[in-house]
Amino acid sequence: MNYSNNFERGILFTDQYELTMAQLYFENEVHETPVQFDHFYRRNPDYGKGKAGFCIYAGLETFVNWLFNTKFSNKEVELLKSQRSSDNKRIFSDEFLKYLKNNWSMDQVSLDAVEEGKIVHPNSPLTVVRAPLFIAQIIETALLNIINYQTLIATKACRIKQVCKNGQLIEFGTRRGHAEGSIQGARAALIGG
Repeated sequence: MNYSNNFERGILFTDQYELTMAQLYFENEVHETPVQFDHFYRRNPDYGKGKAGFCIYAGLETFVNWLFNTKFSNKEVELLKSQRSSDNKRIFSDEFLKYLKNNWSMDQVSLDAVEEGKIVHPNSPLTVVRAPLFIAQIIETALLNIINYQTLIATKACRIKQVCKNGQLIEFGTRRGHAEGSIQGARAALIGG
């Protein structure tokens, strides 16, 4: 999928906080420091009658596809140039934006993860990202959004499948979901149930 044609699906699918932190690292010349962050969850879902006891990991393929198909093009740089603070000062410097456009590369990212569809438990690394600090910071929101959402749906689908035993299940989430999220939800439901 070509994510660069759509702001909300491209590299700007992140919190402004992630971008301002990356600029701060750039200004303090620590942006290229190699870092590692471990993605995990703290507790199992509570469905009202007790905790699930596990989750089903999902979303990795979608995240990797996003990761390797996004970049800072002129369009994203121009949009970020237009961002202003409450006192009408530009938020992002030309130097930082030029750096992002010229140095954004997924060749610098190493990703280790659990296989999709596997049972996972709290406080264990599910996805491990090694990258320069500025890249790790900017991709955090997309990773959390994509993988946490699909893991949630896959876990719920697995629980429903357990209750139904051999009963037939039909997924109708696309009717209620929003845009690409509905497709991601349907994919996760198939992984989990």
